[in-house]
Amino acid sequence: MLKNLRQFIKVLQTFSDRMWYPPLLGILAALDNFLVVIPTDGILISSSMLRPKRWFIFATAVAIGSTVGASCLAGLVEHQGLPYILQFFPGINESATWLWAESFMDRAGLLLVFLVAITPLPQQPTVILASLAHTPLAYLAVAVFAGRYLKFILMSYLASHAPSVLTRLWGVKGEMKEVGLQVSNIGNDSRTITVTTPNKNEPQATSIKANPNG
Repeated sequence: MLKNLRQFIKVLQTFSDRMWYPPLLGILAALDNFLVVIPTDGILISSSMLRPKRWFIFATAVAIGSTVGASCLAGLVEHQGLPYILQFFPGINESATWLWAESFMDRAGLLLVFLVAITPLPQQPTVILASLAHTPLAYLAVAVFAGRYLKFILMSYLASHAPSVLTRLWGVKGEMKEVGLQVSNIGNDSRTITVTTPNKNEPQATSIKANPNG
């Protein structure tokens, strides 16, 4: 599965200059609220490195998509209840993030939703808990968007201007590695993407140099 995912990312990056690419990023970010396995951060980083002039629109599209997905998840929880959600996220109510969020939700509420949204932590547990607490959907969406927007704006900006810094941020390096993306410095140019796609015999590394002209 990881091999197929990395290959998908590699192919996807070749279309980063197309008009429909930002909306596609938004759709993937929305689906990540339900599928969990989509490396939204990694895709955003690689896209911003390849097309640095589009970093802002990429970040905005991903933030909007992530918010729409979170709102849909919250609406589903509100109408169907937790037992229905557990069919799609088995054991999520026993995860470390859930137990941690549950202990703070009564005191922090929407502030907790915002704080989790700006971190690499999965946002599904806090979104579900906030919905179970009957948080108004509009307020929840604002909290998620505010957190996600700050996170993705910073992440996309760094990817387009100083990607080597990303490797030192908590939780980001792991996501980059998950999609086979590595940042290496060559001379004065630190925008070099290396996507590693294993084949049957041996790992195959493909280097894609970022386009400084966007």
